Amino acid sequence: MNELFSSFRASSKEEWIAILKKELKGESIDTLNKINRVEEIAFPAYFHREDQKSHFSDPGLAPYTRGIQSKNNDWTIATTFRIGDLKETNREIIAALMAGTDHLVLEATSSEPIDFQMLLHEVGLSFIHTTLKAKSIDQVNQFLIFAKEAPVLIEYADNDELLKTNLQLCQDKNPNLKLYHIDAFLVQQAGGTTWQELSIALAEGHELLLKQLEKGIDCDTAAAAIHFTLGIGSKYFFELAKIRAFRTCWAQIVSAYSPKHTCSLAATITARTGFLNTSLKDPYTNLLRQTTEAMSAVLGGIQHLNIQPYDWYSTNSNTVFTRRMATNISLLLKEESYLQIVLDPAGGSYALDALTETIAERAWSSFQWIERNGSISNSEVRKTLASEIEEKAAMRTAEIKDKTEKRIGINIFPNPEQVENSWTELPACWNNLKPLILEQTL
Repeated sequence: MNELFSSFRASSKEEWIAILKKELKGESIDTLNKINRVEEIAFPAYFHREDQKSHFSDPGLAPYTRGIQSKNNDWTIATTFRIGDLKETNREIIAALMAGTDHLVLEATSSEPIDFQMLLHEVGLSFIHTTLKAKSIDQVNQFLIFAKEAPVLIEYADNDELLKTNLQLCQDKNPNLKLYHIDAFLVQQAGGTTWQELSIALAEGHELLLKQLEKGIDCDTAAAAIHFTLGIGSKYFFELAKIRAFRTCWAQIVSAYSPKHTCSLAATITARTGFLNTSLKDPYTNLLRQTTEAMSAVLGGIQHLNIQPYDWYSTNSNTVFTRRMATNISLLLKEESYLQIVLDPAGGSYALDALTETIAERAWSSFQWIERNGSISNSEVRKTLASEIEEKAAMRTAEIKDKTEKRIGINIFPNPEQVENSWTELPACWNNLKPLILEQTL
């Protein structure tokens, strides 16, 4: 391999720019410098090796910027189910597993007890991952008893309530359990930037880590109990770099508490598609959006990919079809693109490395501000952050209205066919912010 590289003469930055100017045929090279006004980040479309500030470690090595895996880039295919009629939901689950799903996301619709024996009849939990989006502590307790040592992720809105229980003991019995959840997806769905999403995730994760340490839990066990959900937006390179930046920052936080094992620095990340860019009036464009969003997530190196049915919150949903299409996107990225085989497919891009560093710096700066001003639990801090997110949401809305940002089927090239479907009420976002659905702003 070294002989191969020595066979080619390396180009200098000046030579590289000269070629770019020639290819631009008279246009200014400044046209390649992009500025994202919402993110407040400049992103040149070209970089040279001379521009590289630092070298990231290899995949599988701390601080895990290039991913936590060292053998492949595989991820689980997570499919969402609302727990309604137990027998019908079980039929849907079995059908999804047969179609390629290997990660169930079970969403409780009430706080009532759930008969998991009936719901998961003939489902081998030990061979898949399961996320429970619970609405009560009793549901969590029920499921952990039922699941035994199967790989489980719990999503419960109140981590403080979980901390008051003795469910932490389950972590000792089940090393595959992720008991505490940080949902930064809710920041992204409110219209927040990449670095706002990351800074809040870091602050909430840090506070949760500290609370466990105060209970006498060692750092390695405490860090292993936490998992994160990040949203996936439409800005392909920003979303990819965001995931890499988050791992870097989280590793820095955990390392401050001197864990015994380096793997404790690795963040477990679920990437989840949302509805900010979704169109119910031109539904099939959503498959294209979800595919590029999913691709940016897997290139960033996530562990779990949850592509939600694009009509999940609509009056005329067809979730049997849209759920299957969501599964097929992951299958396509695996079985036809082989993205699960290549370690850090985005590695070697100087531009992406620079963008990763920029987002990490912005997120870390915001995280430090949160910590200096009383932590994420401080009401004034939360109020300020919520106000800043609302400002970004307003900017996104303005860009859609004046068509600075273009979305097919939303503000350009409307669907000529009338589609009878409308949005239902979505859950509130972070700090009770209103979800941003760009289609609804017009």
